[in-house]
Amino acid sequence: MPTSAKRHPLTSEQSAQLRDDLAVIEERLQAVVVLMRACYGEQSQVAIRAEETSGALQRLTWELERVQEKTQTAGG
Repeated sequence: MPTSAKRHPLTSEQSAQLRDDLAVIEERLQAVVVLMRACYGEQSQVAIRAEETSGALQRLTWELERVQEKTQTAGG
């Protein structure tokens, strides 16, 4: 049975820290993708998984932006 949890929006400080953290992760992940391609080849499963991880991070970033836009629109 699902329970409802009380949700709290991110503070502006948390939001800024999250943006910074995601930028660092994206930069490092791109370096990993390049390394995996160079070491294992572009068609290797390792390189493909690294690229998929990078894509997942991008989708997370886009979703966070959409949620922020909705919140700003609803808040006025």
